[in-house]
Amino acid sequence: MEEFLRFAKENPGKILGGLIGLLVAVIIVIFGFWKGIFIILCILAGILIGARVEAGGGLGNLLEKLWFKRDHY
Repeated sequence: MEEFLRFAKENPGKILGGLIGLLVAVIIVIFGFWKGIFIILCILAGILIGARVEAGGGLGNLLEKLWFKRDHY
């Protein structure tokens, strides 16, 4: 058990990558390939939108940038 904990502390990227791979595999097995890919893409889009909201100061600011950017006319 101590060896595993030491390995996990020294290689967090490998552990995280393995867990993400396992999650993707489970999603594809449960829902099928195309539905699984769609779910994964939706999750990634949500992460990207969340990161933009955090960086830009809120959802209203993001929506304003997306839909109300008409200053170029």
